[in-house]
Amino acid sequence: MYYKEDNDFFRRKTSISYYDVMTVNSYETFLTSIQFFNSKQDFTYRKHCHPSYEFVIPRSGDYKCLLNGQEMSVRVGEVLLVQEGDWHQDILHAGTEYIVIAFVLKRQDKSDVKHRVFRQNIDVVKQKIDFPSDKFINSIFALMTEAGSAEENNVADAASARPDAKLPVDLFYVSQLNPLVKTGSAERDYGLYYVLDGLFQAFFWEIIFLFPPERLSPLFNRNLSDEALKSTLFSLFERNIHGKLNVPKIAADMNMSESSLAHKCKQFLGESPARSFMRYKLEKAETYINNPRLTIKEISDMFGFEDQFHFSKTFKRFYGCSPVAHRKKP
Repeated sequence: MYYKEDNDFFRRKTSISYYDVMTVNSYETFLTSIQFFNSKQDFTYRKHCHPSYEFVIPRSGDYKCLLNGQEMSVRVGEVLLVQEGDWHQDILHAGTEYIVIAFVLKRQDKSDVKHRVFRQNIDVVKQKIDFPSDKFINSIFALMTEAGSAEENNVADAASARPDAKLPVDLFYVSQLNPLVKTGSAERDYGLYYVLDGLFQAFFWEIIFLFPPERLSPLFNRNLSDEALKSTLFSLFERNIHGKLNVPKIAADMNMSESSLAHKCKQFLGESPARSFMRYKLEKAETYINNPRLTIKEISDMFGFEDQFHFSKTFKRFYGCSPVAHRKKP
């Protein structure tokens, strides 16, 4: 997605930016580690309670475990999401290969409230979903191999790499990113982490939107639905930033009644749809006012106001001063 801008001075296309989504998505993910496991013999791992979230992705053979006391199997081509607070126990067989991606999920409002992704007391079988993850896995493995972090001779043994894990000696622990395995170049490893974290964020959201809404917790599901609605609304504002947009058109494009639109705008933005759009437009226009190469009239025309007087009057109503006075501020 990109936005077009064409005026007397320049023409450009701008991708959707952080500022477009910073108030739209309530959740942030933080990658903590990526681990490649290869079981050398049959064994059962100790039962443990998860302090964070994990994706389990089989690469060879079925992955089996006890999840919240229920036995389950995950095939190659499926992905299992283990939630923070779940009780988990691996039941592995010789030759089983799988990947564990551990991460933290937080709300962007920095609240300490714990939000579960899935509904309470969900059948754990519904915490897995079909997903062809080969492309993602091959990408991260190639990156880690290139950086030296996935090479066997650069990886410390399990006990020294992660003393608290108490991994059995028959489990080959190939890589951990937090802290990153040392390869002689700290800067290179830290850069690798940020690249992997970016890939993981795309991977996470692609999988989450595959789960049927009825599997997700009401709060998490509502937040996703609400954020999607806000994202659609702001995209509509952006597409009409240089022109006019009335409430009937907003409601029609959002596929909802005018009364529902008014209720949602009041709920999410604290004001009416028309005022929300005008505020959005003026916030964009305000960024141009400090450019002395543009006259106030040119900015007024750029954003589709009837004339300079109308722009100045509207700007003053929102900002408490005229565009000219705002430009003179230090």
